[in-house]
Amino acid sequence: MWELRWILVGLGGLVVAGIYLWPRLQFKLRQTAESAAQTQAEPPNLEPGAIEEGPLDGGDWEPKVESAGPNKVITVRIIPKTGEELSAERAVLALRKAGLEHGKYGIFHYPLADSEGESEFSAASLIEPGSFDLTNLKATTLPGMSFFMILPGLGDPVSRFDRMVSIARTVAKILNAELLDEKGSSWNVQRERYVREEIIEYCHRQTRA
Repeated sequence: MWELRWILVGLGGLVVAGIYLWPRLQFKLRQTAESAAQTQAEPPNLEPGAIEEGPLDGGDWEPKVESAGPNKVITVRIIPKTGEELSAERAVLALRKAGLEHGKYGIFHYPLADSEGESEFSAASLIEPGSFDLTNLKATTLPGMSFFMILPGLGDPVSRFDRMVSIARTVAKILNAELLDEKGSSWNVQRERYVREEIIEYCHRQTRA
C-alpha cells in the first residue's frame, strides 16, 4: 500500500514538473522555427539547433525544418548497397566531380547559376552535424549522405529538384549506393513523381498566398 502511495506521489511530481517545463520548451522550439524560416537558399536551422562546424560524432543525421512557416525541405538519401559505410574520400571526389562545392556549414552545395553565393541544393553527411571533415578523409567513413533542397529558394523549384535527383543518382552509382527517401524507403519512379507533384502544389499555394 505504501509502495503504491509513493509511486503515485512520484508520478504527481513528474506531472507538475512537466507543466512547469513545457512552456519553456515550446518557447525554445518556436525560436528555432522562426530562425529557420528566415533562411531560404542556405541550409535551415536544424533540429534542435543550427548546423555548426564540429567533430563527426556519430548518429543518423538528416536536415529538417520543423514548423518553419512556408519553408519546405525535399530530401533524398544515398545509402551504400553493401551494408558497409561509404569511403568519405570517394564520396567527396564524387560530389566534386558532379559539380558540388564545399562551403558554408562544412557541407557541399550545388551553385545556382548567375547568383553568387546561392545554391540550388546541398549535400551533407548523415553523421551529425552533417559536415565533411576534409582534413581526415582517408580515415573517415560515412553511413550515407543526404541531398536536400529548401523551398521556395531561388530558381525554378521543379528544375532544381530534377537536377538534384539526377546528380544524386549519378553519385550513388559511382559509390555503389542506392537512393532512399527521407523515411528510408526505396526511391522509385512513383515516389519521384509524387514528390514532384508536391513541389508543384507547394508553388501554387505560394503563388495564391
